[in-house]
Amino acid sequence: MPHISFASNLLWVMVIGLLGPSVPAIVHDLGISYTQAGFLFTLLSLGSLFGSSLGAIASDYMNRKRILAAFCGLFAGGLISMGFVPGYVALGVTVFIVSLFGSPIGAIGQSVMLDMFHEQRPRLMSVQTLFAAVGSFIAPLLVSLNISGGIPWRGPFLETAGLVLLLMVIVLMTNIPNSSADRRTRVPLTSIMRNPSIIIASALVFLTVAVDLGFSYWLAEYFNTELGVSMGLASATVSLYLVGVIAGRLATSRLVKWMPTKRILVAGLLVASLSLVGFLFIQSVGAKAALTCVYGLGVAPVFPLLVAKASEEYPQQSGAVTGLLFGCMSLGGMVFPLLLGVLASAFGIRQSYFLSLSVLVLILLVILVWIRTRKTPGTRANISS
Repeated sequence: MPHISFASNLLWVMVIGLLGPSVPAIVHDLGISYTQAGFLFTLLSLGSLFGSSLGAIASDYMNRKRILAAFCGLFAGGLISMGFVPGYVALGVTVFIVSLFGSPIGAIGQSVMLDMFHEQRPRLMSVQTLFAAVGSFIAPLLVSLNISGGIPWRGPFLETAGLVLLLMVIVLMTNIPNSSADRRTRVPLTSIMRNPSIIIASALVFLTVAVDLGFSYWLAEYFNTELGVSMGLASATVSLYLVGVIAGRLATSRLVKWMPTKRILVAGLLVASLSLVGFLFIQSVGAKAALTCVYGLGVAPVFPLLVAKASEEYPQQSGAVTGLLFGCMSLGGMVFPLLLGVLASAFGIRQSYFLSLSVLVLILLVILVWIRTRKTPGTRANISS
């Protein structure tokens, strides 16, 4: 069953990853501005806000196999539609629909995994997000190969639809357990939302979008327009960032066995902050490309470890916790890529990245305060463990 969870998250994040590297081609093909391109990311996140949240929460109450297979089929249909819709408005509507039906597969897969393997949450979340990073890694390469081969930017979305249909068949052939929670003892969703640890984790997940997707979405365009790198190579540079993320999450899955979570989080955020400073001020294109990899290595542990720690609060209701955290991630996806696009239009993409640096420092400070607070007696879980 973990393998279906991994595959579900890989494919959903892969689709998210297809949009960013396709931006230069979409901007050229449709003649739109950076702000309009940024709004596509907002629509993507808006669909995910409803789809992932409601889908994950529903997985605590409904037959998980049926709803996962149903969303796979709807997701594939939306991707096929993206290959044919004309114009910017139609594309925006389709992006929203794809996200609405696609985002639940990753959230449901994750909630099933967390429900089945309570004691392995930090390690499995690191592996889960490792597969997500692999999906993001494959996406820009797929875009680059298609563009280099003369295939329009719509091609990768059609190709991915075939993989989603294959996943749907596998889901239908697999025994997927329903939620293990006793319905008579369930904690109300409103109570979960008021839990201080859930509130802090949700706020941090919201902010992580600025340093993850907010950075990678505009990376190809930055290398293409401001550094003069060809469109094909500019799309491929996003993969360097994902190489760092993959390496970081693979390392995290091993480090959590013998190193405190707080040290991994703080060390990662420090590495990310320093590498981003270098990225912004070093002039060499080669050095910037290398630092994107180091930056990915630094930010890699943050999201999976935050989700793992938050889910410990309600281990039998992983769907509800996952839904809330995915919802906050989607809210961040609505805000930060568009905000960075507006800043890029006004000041340039390089200057917009200073927002990501500021958010990195803020996350680090909040985590340091959170660590100190959770060390006090009476807390339910200790982030230092």
